[in-house]
Amino acid sequence: MSNRLQIIIWILWVAALSASAEMCGFRLDQDRLWLAAENEPLSRVLECFAEAGVRVEIDPAVRKTVTGTWRNRDVETVLGTILSPNNYRLDWQREPGPLGPMTRLTGIRVFREGHAGAARPLWKTRRIETSLDGSLRFMAREILIGFGPGASIDDLRALLARLGGTIIAANPELGIYRILLPEGANVLALLAELQRDPHIARAEPNYIYDLPGLLPGEQTAASDSVLWSAPEGDSPIAVAVLDSGLVPSDNLNRAVLSAFDATNPGVPLTADAVGHGTLMAQLAAGLLDPYGSPIGEGVPVVAIKAFADDGAADGFTLMNAITYAVQNSDGPISLSWGSETPSAFVEAAMTYAVNQGRLIFAAVGNENTGKPIYPAAYPGVIGVAASKNGGYTEYSNRGEFVDLVVPGAAGGSQGTSISTATLAHIAAKYQRIHPEASSGDIVNALRKAAGPTGFLTEDAVKRLLIR
Repeated sequence: MSNRLQIIIWILWVAALSASAEMCGFRLDQDRLWLAAENEPLSRVLECFAEAGVRVEIDPAVRKTVTGTWRNRDVETVLGTILSPNNYRLDWQREPGPLGPMTRLTGIRVFREGHAGAARPLWKTRRIETSLDGSLRFMAREILIGFGPGASIDDLRALLARLGGTIIAANPELGIYRILLPEGANVLALLAELQRDPHIARAEPNYIYDLPGLLPGEQTAASDSVLWSAPEGDSPIAVAVLDSGLVPSDNLNRAVLSAFDATNPGVPLTADAVGHGTLMAQLAAGLLDPYGSPIGEGVPVVAIKAFADDGAADGFTLMNAITYAVQNSDGPISLSWGSETPSAFVEAAMTYAVNQGRLIFAAVGNENTGKPIYPAAYPGVIGVAASKNGGYTEYSNRGEFVDLVVPGAAGGSQGTSISTATLAHIAAKYQRIHPEASSGDIVNALRKAAGPTGFLTEDAVKRLLIR
């Protein structure tokens, strides 16, 4: 490591340890803890654990301040000191990682004697930074790291020690560590230095992605007025919808094969504060039809919440959602969102899914800029634009990254999001009819049906889905 990087890290750590009551010096490495606090509210100290990926629950009536400095101490011993005289429970888990398993503290529950039921989740506050030129948005104090061949768990722990970093989570399938940095860390400057580390293959900010706004459109048949018809047979092909969640309804409940909240794993998915995900699930299932007429039996859906209630998602959560989709559905993956910012990690996640035989459909964006939108523009991903009356809609993006063009108005809204979920539905129907077809075969069939223009008309879809 360069002397410059060592100086940067030392300054960041000293700044964290000497910070005001608004922050605390914190680092967690398996069962070892570094903590510096002066008259900090206990809830703020526990928020440091929540920021490091620990699920924290605390009785709101528990009031205490914490003062002290602990360096490389046993975490259970320190917590026993700062949580006393309250009752508490700690949860530990042995988790796989790209370089080997690690033991992580996964839960802290604090409550008064006899009031275990009073503990409530302590939600961490998501902080987003923007680069000076305004072109990049990413999670404050977070970086994503992928190690190269020959790296070991010792290299990881040495890096964490040098950075003063804490592992928030890891994705072993994609080889990614999500790392929390000390307060005041300059993410972009630090990443520039880490590019020189021979053990590191990739290092990026944890980029932020926003759900696109839907434009107003004509109202079509609503899901509650359509009797959804389940496909016949076992092991139905399902569309995995990575979006903002799900608002249950009778018909949609029948269509949902499984649901997963990647923003808060372990908690049932029963809501959609944005509404975007519910609409995409209805389209993917076949409860809504932009073509204006039913095109056959429905398609099951695997609903995955990857976007928080404010409509934003971080890249690591999206990649966890991709991993879940690959492992829990054999059908297409529908991504009705995108960004102009490319990410080597997200591209690798797309490659992982494609190599597992998954079809990925992604929206190209609702602004006709001609600029590539990712993940739609990544190799192997099918970029979907929106059509109307045989041509592009005024709003739809277009360019070499567009593969197919599909009607984009349904349910009183319009956008390339709608086109994407609709095409995923059609692809799943075709996959159901032709179970022997590979993902490449399905794409070729869609392209052939659309013809040289790439516009997939209603008549073309009906011919494509003839049994």
